[in-house]
Amino acid sequence: MTAQLDPVRLLANAREQTGLSDFGDDWFLVPLERLVVEVNAHTGLIAPEAGAGARIQSALGDRLKLIQYFKDYPEARDEKIEVACAVIGLPRTGSTVMHRLLASSPKTTSLYWWETAFPLPFEGEEPDDPTPRQQAAKAFVDQLLVEWPDFESIDPMDAMAVNEEVVLLDRTFLSTSYDSMMPIHDYGHWQADQDHEPAYRDLLLFLKAIQHQSPWRRGRKWVFKTPHHLLGGIGGLLKVFPGIPLVMTHRDVSEVLPSYCSMCASLSISSSTTYRREDQGAHWTSRFKTGLERLEKLRQTLAPGQVVDIRYEDTVRDPIGAAAKAMRAIGLGFDDADRAAMEACVEANRREGRPRHKYSADQFGLTPEGIARDFAFYHEKYLQDSGRAA
Repeated sequence: MTAQLDPVRLLANAREQTGLSDFGDDWFLVPLERLVVEVNAHTGLIAPEAGAGARIQSALGDRLKLIQYFKDYPEARDEKIEVACAVIGLPRTGSTVMHRLLASSPKTTSLYWWETAFPLPFEGEEPDDPTPRQQAAKAFVDQLLVEWPDFESIDPMDAMAVNEEVVLLDRTFLSTSYDSMMPIHDYGHWQADQDHEPAYRDLLLFLKAIQHQSPWRRGRKWVFKTPHHLLGGIGGLLKVFPGIPLVMTHRDVSEVLPSYCSMCASLSISSSTTYRREDQGAHWTSRFKTGLERLEKLRQTLAPGQVVDIRYEDTVRDPIGAAAKAMRAIGLGFDDADRAAMEACVEANRREGRPRHKYSADQFGLTPEGIARDFAFYHEKYLQDSGRAA
């Protein structure tokens, strides 16, 4: 009998651990309960306090702390969050590079890894000194690299670097993180079908609390980035941040899908007794295809120029040129200060120090022919003349 999670016990533990009782709007209980049902049924948790259990427990504690933060600092609700753009697209398409380049501009800001891990001050933390959280995040990264030994070759993990807002959305229990870390395929499809507006309203509250802690961000525009926008959240994103420019990164899916499956394997295999590599290809083929098809329909309703398309090959060949194109398209312009910041960013993010990412499509039940067939509609529209193999 594998360990089982209990939503009632998780909620009670969060209250006991934080000494707080007010969760605010309880809309999140439905996705929480669905997530727990799927985890219990399909993941074969090694221990309730490991993996999913710890992540969910921490998320509930942060929900309590967020509500308390606005009680302690009611003026934080008046923080104005201005958004430059959201980098969307499938994972492994050059979106991390684009995110870091855009976020390096003196005109913009973005979340840091340590902030997504610990968005609210520790007890006793001095105002304007988040060092305790930064140190905790660095230790957390070290721990994760022990638990996920292959991850360093897949994605750069640095407590002080910019990070995706999906980690804050994990606190809403509507997040692609969960089926990326566990074999809960039904949950992945279910969450993608939900109304994500409440989740993005919560994201906005987290951003207000974070900006209130870092007033230097006022006047800068936020750069968002996560594949979760494409894989479930896009409707909620556009409802809460209407008119937001979207920078969509594109790459041949045959270069993307097996790589992402390999990342999920690294995240999942040590914590689940039921994870099977060979099942992942079909799941993520379906998730990627559904996300792309839905976005294609949505694009027909958006304002002209709201989506800026950037090909992976262009980002690799000329990263600053690709970022400059995006900056101009989203209305921020591109000047000497932007160029200097991005040149420093490119230098700081060279890959040479990291090991190579090794994987093969057949490990995950995938074939090049099957991927080409399933994603022909996407390749033909966005990559046909980019030099990809026929």
